[in-house]
Amino acid sequence: MRGTFVPWLYAIGSSVRNVSLRDMAEDPVAMASAVVDSSKLFKTTMVCVNFDPTLWAEAAGCGTDWQAMPTTAPGGSADPNPDAVKEAPRIATLVDAIARVKGALPNQPVSCAMPGPATLASVLELGIPPARMDQFTVGELTGEFVSVLCEAQVDNIVIVEDPRCDEDALAPWVESGQYARIAKLTDHYSVASTLLCPQLSLTQAHIAEFDSLTYVVAESGSTAAAHFDHAIKGFCVEGFGTGNVKATGELGALEPDSYFLTTRWDLDPDTDLADIQQDIATVQELLARR
Repeated sequence: MRGTFVPWLYAIGSSVRNVSLRDMAEDPVAMASAVVDSSKLFKTTMVCVNFDPTLWAEAAGCGTDWQAMPTTAPGGSADPNPDAVKEAPRIATLVDAIARVKGALPNQPVSCAMPGPATLASVLELGIPPARMDQFTVGELTGEFVSVLCEAQVDNIVIVEDPRCDEDALAPWVESGQYARIAKLTDHYSVASTLLCPQLSLTQAHIAEFDSLTYVVAESGSTAAAHFDHAIKGFCVEGFGTGNVKATGELGALEPDSYFLTTRWDLDPDTDLADIQQDIATVQELLARR
């Protein structure tokens, strides 16, 4: 992804294909068709097969509130069982959809998002700081999530931390090495990993923990100042989907091939398609000039 623009575009596929997000979530043909049509329309460099955090929460035993943009139902999970993840109906739907997308777009890399440990702990409504057994459960769940995606042969796993997860929320997972553990699993399968946590100001502890991941997207100023031995830096463009996208000012001091550009989150399915196309063209022109 170095030197490219990789927007996360999943939900917009429901508008492109004229299906609901629930239809996409429950029907692998609908999901794959929407993702493929969206990728072809916007000419993306990477296909984002899924960016729906409720899928993983549901696999961990939570409920889903089906709104315009689905959300995880309050109440956590009565039984967050890692052994049940691969048997969850929506996991089977996702795996089927990934295979269909890879078949339809064999020359394009495929990404899929999953919640990071702090976000997963939040939707499970675990305490802060989490108990040791809760940390173990979250670690086992994220390990199962990674295994599902690696075995489905995705090219890049996007580890998403909700913007509401601050440094305190991430602290126990950094201290217990959860991100390095994810990186070890993805490395075993030769799959890239991307941490998407654009609100987080990086500390030395974060840099040390995240360095074994392939890509790190955190708060732009601290990302620009960070020294990684391994991880490649990612920066979010601002205003994506408005037709007036802007790149962060920190990029001027960086070599063009030392980072990639991306977006903070998935877009609302009601976002104007012409604005998305305009913003993609603007960012691509920016990269071409650098």
